[in-house]
Amino acid sequence: MNMSIVVSRLLFTGALCSAAVPNLNAQAAQVNPPPASQKRCAGPEYHQVDFLLGSWEVSSNGKKSADATFERVSQSDCGIVEVWKSTNGGGGNGLFAYSPVGHGWQYFWVPSSGQPTWLHDGKPTGTVDQVQFTLTRTIADGTSHESHWTITKSADGHIHEVSVNLQTGATEYDLLWTKKP
Repeated sequence: MNMSIVVSRLLFTGALCSAAVPNLNAQAAQVNPPPASQKRCAGPEYHQVDFLLGSWEVSSNGKKSADATFERVSQSDCGIVEVWKSTNGGGGNGLFAYSPVGHGWQYFWVPSSGQPTWLHDGKPTGTVDQVQFTLTRTIADGTSHESHWTITKSADGHIHEVSVNLQTGATEYDLLWTKKP
């Protein structure tokens, strides 16, 4: 038999085997998922914002402004999904996820206005129930500025959400969340 044919067949067979092995490994992983104790997102850092979980009524200056619900991402348990429904008919969705590479939380907000925002470097501020994010806000006129967005759970169970413009020091919004039964 011609040597080039033998080499071609060996290479083809090797390619088939290497292509099949990942599929076999994937099938084995589906049949035998890792035990819960070995889940990738089981560490305490993945639960730093668990105080957000649940359904909330949101108010601004004592007047209801929205309803918000926060739930763990199904299956992976590695993030939190937010559904925000404003009383004015607007709203949006958010996704929280801990980044082991960045050692902090990331948050992506997609509002009904169509102007998404990425909040990064979310870190606990030293208390168990407080996280602060840095974000760049882009205004409709194209200008932008940095803000700090802080979420704090108080001793009475409420959540205090505040955003402060870092250039001017002005409070952009200040909201109070009350847990729904």
